[in-house]
Formats: sequence, C-alpha cells, structure tokens
Amino acid sequence: MIAQILVADDNSDILTLLSEHLAFRGHRVIAVGDGTALALKAAEHLPHLIITDIKMPGSYGSSVYQVLQNDERTRRIPILFMSAHPVDKVAALLPDDPKTRFLRKPLDLAKLDATIAELLPLGGYVP
Repeated sequence: MIAQILVADDNSDILTLLSEHLAFRGHRVIAVGDGTALALKAAEHLPHLIITDIKMPGSYGSSVYQVLQNDERTRRIPILFMSAHPVDKVAALLPDDPKTRFLRKPLDLAKLDATIAELLPLGGYVP
C-alpha cells in the first residue's frame, strides 16, 4: 500500500509543493495549514507519516508532537519536522526521538525522499 502522509505548513506554496511532490511519488496526501488541524487530522486519519513545519499558527508542530505522544493511536507515527531556521535555533523544540527527523527549508526534495524512505518501512511503501 502507498503511504498516507499528513503534511502541515502555514505557507501555502510549500504545502502545495510538498503535496504535489508526494502525490507524484504515489502517496496519498492530507494537507493542513496549521497545528490545530494537524492534531485533529492525525487522530482522524492515522497517517503513516507526518511532515510538519515547526512554527505555525494554532499550535507549533513540536507542541502537536506532545499531543500525539499522549494518544495511543498516534504515538508511533514518525514525524519529519521542517523549518527555515537553522537546527541550532530550533533544537530546543525538537524531540529526542528515533522516529523523528529534521530538514531545513528550502527543502531538498532528494533529501526529503531519502528521509521518508528512512522513516517508513520498505522505503515509503507500507505493507
């Protein structure tokens, strides 16, 4: 089965770019524009992967991470955080968790694909 990926970013251009790229790769994409919608859609759809901006209106992606960790249904979902800020500026917001990764914007789509392959079984395909 192709992976279902939830993407969250308040920048509509980045959201469109990621959605189109992932759909082209064959994934099913759910796109949201803020942290509150991210938490709701994650609980509703139980995606295989979440890609989220760290700083967004409604709730930071890093805050939503805590909500997801407190829910038995969503705590195992891998999360790829992204930000235009250097990692040293957002390090305090990033969880120390083996199922999370960080990529800096602007995104290198080859790195994005490699990171998805790392986080999901069978390189992005879910059995």
